[in-house]
Amino acid sequence: MDLEAFMIEEKEEIFEYIASTRFKDKEGKAIAWKLRTITAKENDEIRKQCYKQIQVPGKRGQFRQEFDSSKYLETLATKCIIEPNLNSVELQDFYNVMGPADLLKEHLLKPAEYDNLISKLQEINGYNLEEAVEEAKN
Repeated sequence: MDLEAFMIEEKEEIFEYIASTRFKDKEGKAIAWKLRTITAKENDEIRKQCYKQIQVPGKRGQFRQEFDSSKYLETLATKCIIEPNLNSVELQDFYNVMGPADLLKEHLLKPAEYDNLISKLQEINGYNLEEAVEEAKN
């Protein structure tokens, strides 16, 4: 077996994506956002942040973990978006919000814009939603 075939250095990939046609340059062309891929390690860190403890009904002092998929997708988005800079205090102040997730939701007011961005982020990070749906059905 050729071990060198497994010795590859992973590099972050950068993609351009038109998240909304509302943001235009001086010539009136839609501005592409810059998105990046994350590593499996970064994904694990995001996932760990998205579990919450829920008390088991009728069982005092017993809790179960529940995964917050909305928080996961929101956090994934804030980690993958390079431009616009969602951590920009100036942008957050302009939109009167605090935090990158709130700024993202102010930028993408239409639900379809947000949902399409989330789908694109999942796609660039290797998730094939159609395959996942088919697997879930079987």
